[in-house]
Amino acid sequence: MYKVLIIEDEELIRRGLVYTIDWLSLDCTVIGEAADGVQGLQKIKEMHPDIVIADIRMPGLSGLEMIEKAKACGERFYAIILSSYSEFDYARQAILLDVGEYLVKPIVDDELEEAIRRAKNTIAREGTQ
Repeated sequence: MYKVLIIEDEELIRRGLVYTIDWLSLDCTVIGEAADGVQGLQKIKEMHPDIVIADIRMPGLSGLEMIEKAKACGERFYAIILSSYSEFDYARQAILLDVGEYLVKPIVDDELEEAIRRAKNTIAREGTQ
């Protein structure tokens, strides 16, 4: 079972991700959620998720800053960034941080589920679970 952590400052979107995706059919479980980048970083360090789904712009730390700090601490996870922005600068920063997926809101469930499948394949191939 793959451990998923969801970090999103918009409660409606965060709850939607937790409750509308059939996580069990994806062989995943949501182990936690956070409403900002600071909480998210703390939960990454405490829970050691396999997959982190994070908004790009949040209070405290942005999703990219949070991922950068977590990886600098030695945390290993597959990152999926959610963004309302399709700007190249954000995508370029995500690439430099080895973010696996960059999805633009509004998120379609099928699109996220396919991203989760790719995440699982990458994790299995790299043997990081």
